[in-house]
Amino acid sequence: MKITPCIALLLSVFYLTLAYGQSNTVGTISYNPDLYADGYTLIYAHNQPHARLIDACGEVVHMWTNDSLRRPGNSAYITPTGNLVWAHRPASVQNDPIWAGGGGAVIEGRSWDNAILWNYSLNDSTGRLHHDFAFTSAGTVLAIAWERMDSTAAIEAGRNPELLEEGELWSERIIELMPNESGGADVIWEWRVWDHLIQNFDSTKANYGDPHLSPSRVDLNFGTPSSAAADWLHINSIDYNPELNHILLSVPTFDELWIIDKGAPDEGLIWRWGNPEAFGRGTSVNQQLHYQHAARWLDAPYHASTPDFGKIAVFNNRNPGSTGPYSSAHLIRPELIENEATTAYMQYTVNDTTTYAPVGFDWTWTAPVPTDFFSSGLSNFERLNNGNNLILSGRTGEIYEFTATGETAWYYRVPLQSGATIAQGTELGMNDNLLFRATRYPAQFPAFNSVDLTPMGAWELDPTPLLVCQPCNLTATLNLEPGYASVNAMGANGTTTITWLLDGIEVCTGEELSLEGPCTKAVQALVDGMEIEVLIVDESGCEISIPFNWMTTSTTERDQTLRAWPNPAREALYISGFQPGETASLHSLTGQLVASQKLNTNESTVNMAIGFVPAGAYLLRVGSHCAHILIRH
Repeated sequence: MKITPCIALLLSVFYLTLAYGQSNTVGTISYNPDLYADGYTLIYAHNQPHARLIDACGEVVHMWTNDSLRRPGNSAYITPTGNLVWAHRPASVQNDPIWAGGGGAVIEGRSWDNAILWNYSLNDSTGRLHHDFAFTSAGTVLAIAWERMDSTAAIEAGRNPELLEEGELWSERIIELMPNESGGADVIWEWRVWDHLIQNFDSTKANYGDPHLSPSRVDLNFGTPSSAAADWLHINSIDYNPELNHILLSVPTFDELWIIDKGAPDEGLIWRWGNPEAFGRGTSVNQQLHYQHAARWLDAPYHASTPDFGKIAVFNNRNPGSTGPYSSAHLIRPELIENEATTAYMQYTVNDTTTYAPVGFDWTWTAPVPTDFFSSGLSNFERLNNGNNLILSGRTGEIYEFTATGETAWYYRVPLQSGATIAQGTELGMNDNLLFRATRYPAQFPAFNSVDLTPMGAWELDPTPLLVCQPCNLTATLNLEPGYASVNAMGANGTTTITWLLDGIEVCTGEELSLEGPCTKAVQALVDGMEIEVLIVDESGCEISIPFNWMTTSTTERDQTLRAWPNPAREALYISGFQPGETASLHSLTGQLVASQKLNTNESTVNMAIGFVPAGAYLLRVGSHCAHILIRH
């Protein structure tokens, strides 16, 4: 049987992606998949009730919905088992006895399919859940709650009456919740700031003393920016370290981070950092934190083998600058020592000032012009599994991911204005799309193992996807003649780059490979039968690779000599008239390669074994020639 020329080979592939920015104002504004830490970002934005999981292109892949009259209060996290735990509150807080920014009311567990698993409420005249919570290794939840003290109780504890302009004081509790079989949760442990006070205002009180000498106690009459405010401490984040059994708190009105040893007999405050003036061991000159948010240990499994393991990440909101305030992100490396009882606690004497270690930040990020990046509240910073940094500007709803060298991997802006979804192209201002925290979950996160993460469309209205996010419709036609090959690309996103390769090394670029065209000297060095690959890539990264054998022999000559028999064939196929170095390949009619043999021989005829190939119809390809072969057994 004569093998006739394969005039064209039409191929299409799924898209690959590259980074391209365009004039989007919301949703995904920039994305480089070569740099991006693969995974999904959980967004639980203010002024609306729902939590959304989005991919790098800004498409929603999963959503947990809530009643339209509920609002975040404030955090939401996904568990490794695929459940969501979130905090929410009523949209209206008009008659609530305790209310300040970050206020919550309910902490609730939901299944992946949004079924309520359990909940716990605290929102009355005695106290209120607020801001954040954390999981423990025992399956419990540690939550922050205001504890309301009237003026009598505050003064009895040694509060200066001049710092009680609002007539009451809100202290803080940490409560540990254990979900129960009734769909609620039980408080199984608590830690109260009120049990760890010191003050040097009223010497008649039992807790009178010098804060300088008692750093494990909280000075009842210290606090910024306004000690007179009822919301005295405003703890805005909590994290738990299961290895140490330690609780990490962010106390922004003290400009400090605290660590509580949950396993110690007195559950003591064992480390505090950021503002030694808060415990009488420094002045404002020594202050390093400024109304910070989102303190988190880097203790995820992907941190374990990195130098960052055990460090604390924190977002520093209100740095004072000579030309204006600015925000920054930091890593802090606490120093651990062992005491005589072999109980781990933080080392805190580092020099003559006896402040807690370390002396300074382990790592710092600011914008090239610091004042270009400022969020007075909210916000967070994460070190991701590939070493990238994820930083949220909570006041503007902007999420930035960049590499260690500062290259942008991803830039996203929440497409909301006062809780309503907006169209692509809308310009947003400060506080239009508040976001407390952005959390990236790696693609390998256990919760994603058996769930559907098919994109459901962009969040914003009238989306204009980046080139990198557009579907790939790239196809290509390869045309072969003696001493000549050309390719015609169709359906490309933007322009294409065409490269001709020999063993992975570039021979020429452009739409054609020719003895008379560009790269003539390189092409003249090609020998008949050499396998060439043409690689076509468009601007969005869609890619096609087509291999073929280079030939200078005329098609007519080949038509007269190239043969394959018998047809139908059973155990073997005989081929003659080929050029040494060519490859014979057998393909299914859907294009799948089922057999291949390099024809490196001086023999006039070769035997190609096909006994293992299932019976059916196939396409035999030798160089630029093809034939239909029927196999029977």
